[in-house]
Amino acid sequence: MNTLLKKSVNFNIESNFRGIFLENESLKDKTTFKIGGNATFFAQPKDEKSLLYLLKVAKENSVPVFILGGGSNLVISDDGIDALVISTLDLNFCKLKSDTLSCGAGCTIKSITEFCINNSISGLENFAGLPGSCGGAVFMNARCYDISVSDVLKSVKYIDFSDLTLKEYIFDSKDWDYKKSPFQSGDKFIVEVNFKVRKGRKNDIFDKAESYITDRELKGHFKYPSAGSVFKNNRSFGKPSGKIIDEVGLRGFSVGDAQVAPWHGNFIINTGSATAMDVKKLVEHIQKNVQEKTGFLLECEIIFTDSLSEK
Repeated sequence: MNTLLKKSVNFNIESNFRGIFLENESLKDKTTFKIGGNATFFAQPKDEKSLLYLLKVAKENSVPVFILGGGSNLVISDDGIDALVISTLDLNFCKLKSDTLSCGAGCTIKSITEFCINNSISGLENFAGLPGSCGGAVFMNARCYDISVSDVLKSVKYIDFSDLTLKEYIFDSKDWDYKKSPFQSGDKFIVEVNFKVRKGRKNDIFDKAESYITDRELKGHFKYPSAGSVFKNNRSFGKPSGKIIDEVGLRGFSVGDAQVAPWHGNFIINTGSATAMDVKKLVEHIQKNVQEKTGFLLECEIIFTDSLSEK
């Protein structure tokens, strides 16, 4: 990555780039788990043009790229990420046109919820309180209170890294499933998301959104740093993954400072200075114990960046 390193000296005065460009930047505090090492290069572009420019430079210099949104479903390796890590958080606009809400990939769900309440827009209340970004929610096809992102999605604007062109994906139900999206394969970088919405009563929207936020708080979602639900639910198992983990007696079990939440089996929390290796060992311990006692192999939902580098 030496060529990019040389080029990076001028990044912050480059006319084609608006934003932040840093070297050897810590990623720990850019995730909800508060775990992980440094990025070899870290950039936070201010606009779509700057994002395209970053991707062009990376492609020309054969530098791997990792897109980082709100960092809410992620365990970053203790060794960091040897790549150009691009944060989308400054791509954070919200625009309403008729029955479509257009949001930049970096918009937090919190900011979208506030925009919807302030503009009396209904349809996305179930996602209130979900940590992370709009682009990440689409990538994971996040599901909250019986509604998935795919249920309210119209289209997605993305950059195809193979030819650095801007393209539009029109929703097709066959491309989506539980916690599955077409953006999980191939180098497709989400720029903008268009949601189906409708006008509603401001007070009703506020009350519904607040009820979901309160429910998350009561369930302990925000007591400690975490990456949200660790394992996917599998209907063929007959019960949620958290319930299965509870029943095999793993609530409160720890590896280092990574702990199965004492109040919820499908949460791993960082009680202090947990490492990515602590989390990985704990996940493997849970999978092994559950499989030995029930025959079920739990599938991980959270993403480990060291696993990506092994592919």
